[in-house]
Amino acid sequence: MQDLFNTAPIVVKQPKRFFIDESEYHCYDGRGRHIAHVHEIGLDGGMQALRLFAGNTAGFARKVMVDDAWRRPRLYIEKSWAMFTATTTVALPDGRPIGYIDQDFTFFKAGFRLLDPWKRHLGTISGNFMGFDFQITDANDHEVARVDRRLPDFGELFTAADTYVLWQRYPTLPEPLKTLVIASGITIDLVLMEGKR
Repeated sequence: MQDLFNTAPIVVKQPKRFFIDESEYHCYDGRGRHIAHVHEIGLDGGMQALRLFAGNTAGFARKVMVDDAWRRPRLYIEKSWAMFTATTTVALPDGRPIGYIDQDFTFFKAGFRLLDPWKRHLGTISGNFMGFDFQITDANDHEVARVDRRLPDFGELFTAADTYVLWQRYPTLPEPLKTLVIASGITIDLVLMEGKR
């Protein structure tokens, strides 16, 4: 079975949901084999009720754990509460930070900065106007990966389900850039789309 950290491409897919506002994703390899499950943690009944009655929960904080195909925790991703731009922490399951994915405030485009645990610049995620194609570059502006958002099929059209495909150009990127690139397929949706109605 493939491992999340040694798979290309990685398909990040949300299950179909209608009235539930709880973050969940499944990750697959290019042949459709399940390689990871991403699920929200620390979501209590009060927050579930608040999300149910809120018109838009895009700015709410969210915490997710990434379990591999053997149900072992591999990554912890925490999106901070944000009015305009969000900071997302990518960490080991015990909370030790690997790095950060900071949302850039730009008009008409989606953008992020990839930072190491000391907030030093490692790379950039640049999205197009529609938020369907994202280019990931290193600190030297060299493309290292792409994330493509797929159009929903007819059965997903009226649900919150989105699908992203992460295409890595290099399997041996240095850490922590490699892990931040892998986390970007989840983070892009968590920041830009999750909770919007």
